[in-house]
Amino acid sequence: MSTIRPEGLPAGMPQVWVTMPDGQEHRGTLYERRQTATGWVYWIGIVLWRSLDPDRPEPGEYCAWMPADKLAPLPGTDYSAVPTTYLTPLDVPAPSPRPVRIEPATEWRVVEDRHAYGSDIRRTSVHRADCWAAEGGQVLDTEAAARDAMRRPQARGCILCGTDQSLS
Repeated sequence: MSTIRPEGLPAGMPQVWVTMPDGQEHRGTLYERRQTATGWVYWIGIVLWRSLDPDRPEPGEYCAWMPADKLAPLPGTDYSAVPTTYLTPLDVPAPSPRPVRIEPATEWRVVEDRHAYGSDIRRTSVHRADCWAAEGGQVLDTEAAARDAMRRPQARGCILCGTDQSLS
């Protein structure tokens, strides 16, 4: 199946689960992620049927910005190649003439990752509490506790919210 890709979108980007407005879940392609003043948004593409000519429906990719709570990562998928834009003080509208300073994380989450059935290996990942991939898990309220969690056997930092870099 060949897809009609909008101009400028790279091929070979990783897949994510996308929750549709009616609750259905589909696999989509993650092209970009951006941190905004209200949270993270993700530029995704979903292949759907389109019919410019009623006699010849063909697959086509629909792309849109999605809020973080409508996406879920695929276990074991590497998202490090996804272009990421972090919020900068210039991106945040300042309520006063003072420059706006982005606050560092104040809470983290340790989440038990999915594992193979019957496997004794129990991996955990450490996320910022506002990370879209941090669902459930134990809440940690100090950076020291988050760093300790990173030192546990089989623990890793999240590449989506940057704890793999900031806590290593």
